[in-house]
Amino acid sequence: MPTRAMSSEIEPDHRAHLRHGADAYASVLAGAGGRQLEALMRESDRTSVCSAIYTSPPYDLKVPALPVSRLSVNLTPARVTGGIDDGRSRSYECRRYAIFLAPAGATAAWRKDLPSRHLTIYFRPEALDADGSMGFDPELPLFNAQLAGSRPLADELAAELQTAGSLAVEASDSLARLLLVRMVRHLQRPDSAGSPMSHRLVQRLRGYVMAHLSQRILVADLARHAGMPANRFAQAFTEFTQQTPYQFVLAQRLEQATQLLRNTSLSLAHVAHDSGFANQQHLCHAMRRHLGTTPSRYRQQHG
Repeated sequence: MPTRAMSSEIEPDHRAHLRHGADAYASVLAGAGGRQLEALMRESDRTSVCSAIYTSPPYDLKVPALPVSRLSVNLTPARVTGGIDDGRSRSYECRRYAIFLAPAGATAAWRKDLPSRHLTIYFRPEALDADGSMGFDPELPLFNAQLAGSRPLADELAAELQTAGSLAVEASDSLARLLLVRMVRHLQRPDSAGSPMSHRLVQRLRGYVMAHLSQRILVADLARHAGMPANRFAQAFTEFTQQTPYQFVLAQRLEQATQLLRNTSLSLAHVAHDSGFANQQHLCHAMRRHLGTTPSRYRQQHG
């Protein structure tokens, strides 16, 4: 089912990214026997979000990398098994209203053993943090979290998504934004005393990686920057982010490469070098494996 929206002028790429994310996920879910009941989006500005509600039988689902982040709210309790990118598969006993956040550009694989219903909010980082002042890290996933005050918002959003009229579009947009705000506040909470990792430290490590992309970055370098022994750092980082340090660095390299492909006319060899890949072939292999495209094709579509 295509998304319904209130029409107005908005940057075409932003609108296309949201629609593509929703349509791609709906297509994958349909292949597993599920279906999209409705999707709504207000197209008034660059910070628009797209909300959708889905129902599905038990499934084993592989979701390709999408151009937008995806926040999912489980409306039914379920055992969920899987993870994102090439991270270790884990099982979660999810209560109602448990949320999962998959960053843009991340592949995912999930399995559910029971029929379920869930909400999904597709968004870009600027919908939450236009100037970067909130400290929201769009690269950080979230698994099986419970957000304070999210239950009534999720119920209201589910109801509005299945209500006709333009007011439903406005209401769903507002409710979706409130759920995203709840998520950001959850991420800003102090972390448990037993973990040496924190969202602030992950942000700092991301800055370090971006500043040294053209160089070889070892786990020992990240551990030194975090002030931890390498083995302890690798274990704590993987448990906290559900990514290995290698996967984390690779994600930053891919982000830099796609930005250069979109915004510059640098040769593919220079893009590879400036993003820290060994050569053009290495970049091509990484983009094909993790983003499902090649540098040339990506530039043609987004440049």
